[in-house]
Amino acid sequence: MYSSLDRDMAGVRGAHLNELLRQTPFAAAANVAGAALLLWAFREAVPIGLWIWSGVLMVVIGLAMWGWFKRFHGHGGKVARTSASPRAVHRSTWHAVVLASTWAYVPTVVFPSASGEQQFLVGTLVTGMLGAGTFLLSALPLASIAYATIFSVASFFGLWMAHKPMYLGVIGLLVFYSPMVVIGALFAWRKSTALIQSRSEAVRQERVVTVLLQDFELHADEALWETDLRGELSHLSARLAQLLDMSDVGSTDTNLVGILARANPQAAEVLERALHSGRAFRDVTLSIPHGGAQRHLVIHGNRFADGDGKTLGWRGVLADVTDKVESQKRLHQLAHTDALTGLANRVTLLDRLSESLTEGARGALLTVDIDHFKTINDSLGHKVGDDLLRAVSERFMACVRGSDLVARLGGDEFAIWTHHRRQDGEGEALARRVLESLAEPFMLHGQVLHVRASVGVAVCTGQRIPVEDFMVQSDTALYAAKNAGRGQYAVYSYEMGERSRRRTVIEEGLSRALQNSELDLHWQPKVNIASWAIDGAEALMRWTHPVLGSVSPAEFIPVAEQCGLIPALGNWALRNACQALCGPLAGLTVAVNVSPLQLKDKQFSSHVSELIWEFKLNPAQLELEITESVFLDDPQGALEQLHALRRLGVRVALDDFGTGYSSLAYLRQFPFDTLKIDRSFVMELLVKKDAEAIVQMIVQLANTLDMRTVSEGVETPEQLEAVARAGCHDVQGYLVSAPISLTAFLHMRHTWSPARSARSNWQMLADQPVEGNLPH
Repeated sequence: MYSSLDRDMAGVRGAHLNELLRQTPFAAAANVAGAALLLWAFREAVPIGLWIWSGVLMVVIGLAMWGWFKRFHGHGGKVARTSASPRAVHRSTWHAVVLASTWAYVPTVVFPSASGEQQFLVGTLVTGMLGAGTFLLSALPLASIAYATIFSVASFFGLWMAHKPMYLGVIGLLVFYSPMVVIGALFAWRKSTALIQSRSEAVRQERVVTVLLQDFELHADEALWETDLRGELSHLSARLAQLLDMSDVGSTDTNLVGILARANPQAAEVLERALHSGRAFRDVTLSIPHGGAQRHLVIHGNRFADGDGKTLGWRGVLADVTDKVESQKRLHQLAHTDALTGLANRVTLLDRLSESLTEGARGALLTVDIDHFKTINDSLGHKVGDDLLRAVSERFMACVRGSDLVARLGGDEFAIWTHHRRQDGEGEALARRVLESLAEPFMLHGQVLHVRASVGVAVCTGQRIPVEDFMVQSDTALYAAKNAGRGQYAVYSYEMGERSRRRTVIEEGLSRALQNSELDLHWQPKVNIASWAIDGAEALMRWTHPVLGSVSPAEFIPVAEQCGLIPALGNWALRNACQALCGPLAGLTVAVNVSPLQLKDKQFSSHVSELIWEFKLNPAQLELEITESVFLDDPQGALEQLHALRRLGVRVALDDFGTGYSSLAYLRQFPFDTLKIDRSFVMELLVKKDAEAIVQMIVQLANTLDMRTVSEGVETPEQLEAVARAGCHDVQGYLVSAPISLTAFLHMRHTWSPARSARSNWQMLADQPVEGNLPH
């Protein structure tokens, strides 16, 4: 208060001095009246000292009034002190000390020699001056303390100098009450200071709010509004006028509902209902025309009342949310539309199907897949692929009615939902139109593209069916169309569903087959034609499902390929074959089929090396059989893997030789150890003349390249004689044995007699029960 240069404290000092200055005339009048009363009390014989004291007092009071007058007159009749320095406060404090010191003459000099009545008057006057002056100066705590202290000390001295025992009690009372007066003044100062600070903070906040509101009005997207109970706007800002599009509205029209009614009567009704409800409202949406489009507004409002709780009107915020609404529309469109083709997407399709199937609608769902689209996309580029999808979409749209829905599900997969209006065959008719629409070639970027598609059709005859099940039916029919050769359509049937469910059971069971030890290896012997001795065996995987029973490899291997389980199954078979090779099959050459997916693993050769080291194998007794399909995706990578296997000493056989389109090219790039002649040539040896010539040519080629040959699928002695004439080295097939368990194979090997003729051995085997005669 007396030393801080803080701006807020300067304001507090200024407020206290303003309050004190406002009381200056009244305090001066009280001092003059007190002096006059004293002179009247001593009117019979006024001491000269009292006259001098009165003159000094008048000078002090005159100086105070002169200062007050200068400030008052200099500010247009208003005390305009917003802040004060510590010096100003100290100056006022010293003025209070001078005034109190002047009054100290009365109790110390005048009081002791006065008469009883005069002492009573003097005591009353001094007591009043002490109490009133102390509280009047409470705005300046040091001035108040100094004033009270000087009066109290002077009073103590005067009472003591009067030499009356009764005044001793008065002295005691003065000792008690003087501090109480000071304490009360200090409490009053603290309270007034807190009040001044709170008022100052309120003013500051009001100014901040005013600035913020002004800035809000100038720059914000929203506008403030306020109306009375009749709906008349109390203030029309430029932003509010802009939002309400009031360029053509008269300046006298300030009724908010009326302004909206001119633009959009429905919006005015919405607002009027909100106002008449009498409750606060939020997010009330209003739309008004603006520049040929729609402006979307959101209004919030709340009642405001006077101190008695009487409603005076409404006030709130009006916001332009046009951009937000348009963005939401665009997001909704993006969420329900395919960005590439402009067709509906999966979300829209699911919504339409859910609505239609819930209502029991009759119709058909077509799932369309562009055949070999990936080849087009990879070879000609994504630009051509995207343009092709757009062109295909346009042709699909030309095939349907306006009430039908064409959707792109992703990639090259489309779906069409059509209502049946007349007959249930409309779905198949639409499928034919879709296929026919693709018959005409596409001309894109100078390329002529011939495109085919596979279509799956699921028909709903009015029964309530879950959307997911309905789409599964269509997908199942699509897979059936693909498996049937592509470029055609298939209609879902119960049998398809059974096959699909069986496939699902197989897919789920394969993931557990390894852990549950459901897989086994069967062995098909290879016999040297010249010596008729068993010199090798091929490991063939077999699976016994706990529910389905024995599942053919022709059925579960394709599923494993699609599920990504081939590497795990292949590694299992390779490990178990190596384990058998180091044990009961020692001395034979064991052949294991290796899939293209296994060869894609860069660590495959390392895995084979680890198995050879783990089981202490002679690598020349391990033969890995591959097909020409390993060279389709990454020929160079496949050759690198095969050379790595050759460096390990492992034998490599080319299976199903003669059925590929580039067998000879691969024979030049990699020296295989064995060529396995495909069973298709062996089956035709006795019915087609050229078949034996082809087999002889393959054998001669193998001999030239220092490779052994194995004829697969030999089932009769006549076929055996034919491949023997052609010069084939080994034979494998049902003539020798079907794939059998390891126990049966060991028994067969033990009882096998190379001295017997092939026919006698075959006859012996025919008389024995055959295990696991499933083709591999």
